[in-house]
Amino acid sequence: MLKTKYAIIFTLLSCFLRAANAQNGGDWILKNEKEGVKVYYRKTSDVYELKLVTSIQSSISGLIKLLSEVEHYPQWGYKIAESTLLSQTSRTEAVYYSRLDFPWPLDDRDIIMRNHVVQDVSTGKITASSVAVPDFIPAKNGITRIRNANTTWEITPGTAGWLYVEYSIYSDPGGSLPDWLINMAIDVGPRETMNNIRKFVRQPTYQTAKLAHIRE
Repeated sequence: MLKTKYAIIFTLLSCFLRAANAQNGGDWILKNEKEGVKVYYRKTSDVYELKLVTSIQSSISGLIKLLSEVEHYPQWGYKIAESTLLSQTSRTEAVYYSRLDFPWPLDDRDIIMRNHVVQDVSTGKITASSVAVPDFIPAKNGITRIRNANTTWEITPGTAGWLYVEYSIYSDPGGSLPDWLINMAIDVGPRETMNNIRKFVRQPTYQTAKLAHIRE
């Protein structure tokens, strides 16, 4: 079992890299590149952040629509057992709950995130930032609440219908995790999630999506 803190992947599974892997504190280090997804990590204090870089063929509205449909997260998100929209204060701000499926004998984790979406009017770039609000609803018995987390999507319009996507994650899921679970999350989780997003966003409901608050 590791004694260091851990970082969350895609808010879908929590994990960390071993401290021995760190080479340049503060600089992003390429972990691997497979199936069109680059996975980077860096050390911040005793916590490791992760960043995923990829390209997705979609309109901006289509991808934002998919990411805003919280109830569908378990269909494409790695190890998301359930997800519920808790509050929608505007078209660009919401609070949602997700429970992450951890294998026995580990307790499942859950997380509550407040998300805010901003678009640069000159470039069309989308920045969707989320931060944990752990006390928004009471904790649940038998589930470990993730209290410290933030994530950022950066979605930049490209050419020929492609989007350049960066997703960065920082979190402490609490407790210790076994090496095999960490390795699975690093090598399997990011690509599985991104590949699922690519498949889902091809559906007609996303291909034809037009959002009033998003400029293509």
